[in-house]
Amino acid sequence: MSVYYKFSQAKHGACNAHILRELWLDGAGLGVGSSDTHLLELHHWERPLRRKAALEAQKRYRQILRQAEMEDPPPDPQAGRERPKSTPGRNLLRRLQEHEEAVLAFALVEGMPFTNNQAERDLRPLQVKHKVSGGFRTDQGAKVYARLQGGISTCRKQEQNVYAILRALFAHRPVSLLARG
Repeated sequence: MSVYYKFSQAKHGACNAHILRELWLDGAGLGVGSSDTHLLELHHWERPLRRKAALEAQKRYRQILRQAEMEDPPPDPQAGRERPKSTPGRNLLRRLQEHEEAVLAFALVEGMPFTNNQAERDLRPLQVKHKVSGGFRTDQGAKVYARLQGGISTCRKQEQNVYAILRALFAHRPVSLLARG
């Protein structure tokens, strides 16, 4: 996750499906009833949140994290040289504090999804291809595969007939994959 946030050329949004999963698995000391409920409630509100609602959402988020901090304080430094080991819940708390803007982006930024499931679905065929065949023989083959998969994914998102678009492309007829509407 830390490498993702080092890319400074874009605004970041955390995948809240992954955060909820971590809260339910590792976040026993994080006031799961409060943390996950708050994110899910925000998911069902009309978004993006504006002025007062946005400030209230951020305030509640910080209150939940402060409460979790009190319930699960950092480990005490021990006499040895090593830094004390943090629990998975403690590590999650630290990430939720450091990346508040990304966690709440779905509620505060127009068009930001709650999860990154669509992006993961778009990458899955490449992972399957890589696992089944061990990769590509050439860079050119990988590029062609990626372009075809990207086109197919775009056709599906635009509710266009994938077969008709591919036939037109292979017949060297121009097509538009721009959203209709």
